[in-house]
Amino acid sequence: MSYTRDEIDHQPEAWRLTLAVTDAWWDAHGERLAQASVGTVVFTGCGTSYHLAHSAARLWQLATGHRAIAIPASEVFLSGTGALPEDGPLTLFAISRSGTTTEVRWAVEQVRRDRPGSHVVAVTCHGDSDLARLCEYPLVLPHAAERSVVMTQSFTSMLLALQRLAVHVAGRDDLIAELDGLPDLLTRHMAEFAAFGQWAGARDAWRQYIFLGLGPYEGLAREATLKLKEMTQVACEAYNPLEFRHGPISMVAPGTVVVSLVDAANAVAVQAVGRDVARLGGSVIELVPEGVSPAEDVARTLVLPPVSDWSRAVLYMPALHHLALARAELLGLNPDQPRHLTQVVTL
Repeated sequence: MSYTRDEIDHQPEAWRLTLAVTDAWWDAHGERLAQASVGTVVFTGCGTSYHLAHSAARLWQLATGHRAIAIPASEVFLSGTGALPEDGPLTLFAISRSGTTTEVRWAVEQVRRDRPGSHVVAVTCHGDSDLARLCEYPLVLPHAAERSVVMTQSFTSMLLALQRLAVHVAGRDDLIAELDGLPDLLTRHMAEFAAFGQWAGARDAWRQYIFLGLGPYEGLAREATLKLKEMTQVACEAYNPLEFRHGPISMVAPGTVVVSLVDAANAVAVQAVGRDVARLGGSVIELVPEGVSPAEDVARTLVLPPVSDWSRAVLYMPALHHLALARAELLGLNPDQPRHLTQVVTL
């Protein structure tokens, strides 16, 4: 049994603890955060944490109505003048599993130096890290720390924590209740998610994977792509579904599979892209919310539990984690030892 598999399967318990830790953090710091975050909210990170930032920014803006953007940590300190808003209050969420990623630390130092009065929140799994010490309000999720190089439960736990903060800021009791139910939903459906991922990752005829996600789900599609690249080095890419038609669709051929993360609000438009893929000889698999009919010519569909598009975001990831894991096993690779990678990148 690999560490990676254990950590993927541990996510229901990690999510329960994440909600409890985040609520306690909110009780201690929430009033100050709610006052500070009326300006621009910036989410930053590297690699997986940047994909997390992309989804978190979209979800934050949808829930709170406050402007939120995602910026790679390197751009904050290399081209901050052009990347960051020029004026007004700024709240920075600096995301790093280890809390030692060099670019994230440098981004925080740059903001604290050049934007006095900004509020900085570290989101990390290690409370004794440099990043946690640099920030006024470290949100630490030690239960989501991993022995694996690739991030799985840490990604979903940190995203869930940021969703929880967003609904506290927004005062959305309906979304708080939905998030409360996610750990139990994942527990009930994990075997089904694992079976779907095993099936989707072990198709020997599929040589190229393309992940599609719209809005907050684009960050999830990017992260699913990164998991597959890290564990297997298989050719894969991620796109906004409708943007995929504008050039990248030329890659579709037999052996191409498109994995579509479908949301209820935009299902008609997203599933139409899948029909184009099937017409061109590619294969399509869908992850759809309950109540959305599977598109025709789809190789397989995974139906996700009936919660709102907003709350459902993290539920897509465990099945996609299992897809990457299954592909690694098919290729005889050890997911705990991805090629050329270490758990932390330092400069």
